[in-house]
Amino acid sequence: MDRLAVAVAQDGPGRYVITLAGELDLAAAEGFWGELEPLIEPAGVVVLDGTELRFLDSSGLRVLLLANAKAKEVGGKLRLIAPHRAVKRTLQVTGADELVTMCETLDEALVA
Repeated sequence: MDRLAVAVAQDGPGRYVITLAGELDLAAAEGFWGELEPLIEPAGVVVLDGTELRFLDSSGLRVLLLANAKAKEVGGKLRLIAPHRAVKRTLQVTGADELVTMCETLDEALVA
């Protein structure tokens, strides 16, 4: 399996764009949650760019749902940009696409 590559960029106070490449699976989920959780702030926006994320298993899905729940709890937002077809399918099959807001572009995600 491919490693998960994570790149974090700050787009202003409380606004983060996280680019994910590879696979968000059991091996990567806990470490990624450790990086993601502190970025979720009240009134903040965390955008996950999933265009290069090729695989998402139940552990990765759990991280996305935890992040989404925490963002809502603190009054922030979590957005997912254009996930790969396989990732989008996982979200659809599990019903997570009804919980996590998906956007086509970064601009759309930052204003949504």
